[in-house]
Amino acid sequence: MEPPMKRFFRYMGLAHRTLSEHKLRSFLTMLGIIFGVAAVIAMTGIGEGGKQSALREISILGIRNIYIQDLPSVRKTASDRGSAVGEGLSMQDIEYLQKALPGISDSTMLVNRELFVQSRGIAARSAVTGADPGLFRVLSFPLREGRLLADWDLKNNNRVCVLGRDAANTFFPASEAAGQFLRIHGSLFEVVGVLDPVPNYDGTILIPRNQPVLFQKVGGFESAVSKLVLQVEEERFVAPLGAMAERILTRRHHGERDFELTIPESLFRQQERTRDLFNHIMLLITGISLLVGGIGIMNIMLASVMERTKEIGIRRGAGATKHDIRMQFLAEAVLLTATGGVAGVGLGIGLSLAISSSTGWEMHIPPLSVAVAFSFSVLTGLVFGYYPAKSASEMNPIDALRHE
Repeated sequence: MEPPMKRFFRYMGLAHRTLSEHKLRSFLTMLGIIFGVAAVIAMTGIGEGGKQSALREISILGIRNIYIQDLPSVRKTASDRGSAVGEGLSMQDIEYLQKALPGISDSTMLVNRELFVQSRGIAARSAVTGADPGLFRVLSFPLREGRLLADWDLKNNNRVCVLGRDAANTFFPASEAAGQFLRIHGSLFEVVGVLDPVPNYDGTILIPRNQPVLFQKVGGFESAVSKLVLQVEEERFVAPLGAMAERILTRRHHGERDFELTIPESLFRQQERTRDLFNHIMLLITGISLLVGGIGIMNIMLASVMERTKEIGIRRGAGATKHDIRMQFLAEAVLLTATGGVAGVGLGIGLSLAISSSTGWEMHIPPLSVAVAFSFSVLTGLVFGYYPAKSASEMNPIDALRHE
């Protein structure tokens, strides 16, 4: 008896010879499978790339953090309406929140300004953020060179600064920034460190938050504190404590919502839900594409059975069994879809790289998605190729030989 593996390769070799006789028709038949698999690969690459990017941003922003941003524009609008306005976020707010909210493990406050900054030969307005070492405890800032701000910098009123990646490239394009000096709003600061890329901080210069240059231009509706960051001990309490903080600050600010509260964990969950919906829609579209491709394969295989009726009769007369005929046509359908699957994987990876290079989006193609997409293409061949193969195997040999 012929070994199963040898029989398999014999069927596939026969299928390859048959399909090679009609190269254009075989290629056109595979197109639906190719585009379906390519869509799966490209969409999975976009979705997974977005997920990896979001996870990195969340890890930097902190999954256990609550952000409270001052909104001076709201106070200006209220003033234009003739309403009384408060001072915005204050140090008293953060002290009150630390006492009123249970489970707060750490906190920090930021002062954001736009100031005139100079280095040797370069002068420009730049974002300057007053911070303290608590910022680096609640946020995971990657350091490229030098050091971060320390407690003694605030205690001794040290004029030091840490640059974001873009700020370092702007003011020191041809040399290392650490150890150099910047003049910020007329005061000289030593650069003690440079950060690796950090979302929202690449173009920022970080200085100790008690430096006078941060408060020389405060006026109008601008508050002394631009942002508060609270870190919660346990992730499961982030959302309820965020809601409590919002109610407390609204009451302390006499009902004026002159602040914006953001929870990265909630944003991440919302992004996940949106991405899941997007993936489901794309999978539905891909499924329809594979269905159309499968119907095309069934149609072509049925036409091939009719064309080769006499060949089937001759093979049956020469001793081929129903199983042999069925496996011959099934092998052709599977070979078509498997080849289309391989081409679709290649096209999908190429599309992913093209989209990534043209849009700057991050791409990540899990090997599992490639395996699943290819498996579905083969399965399509088995499902839609079975009926034509069965029809061919059940032909009456005498009637087939008489067929013209």
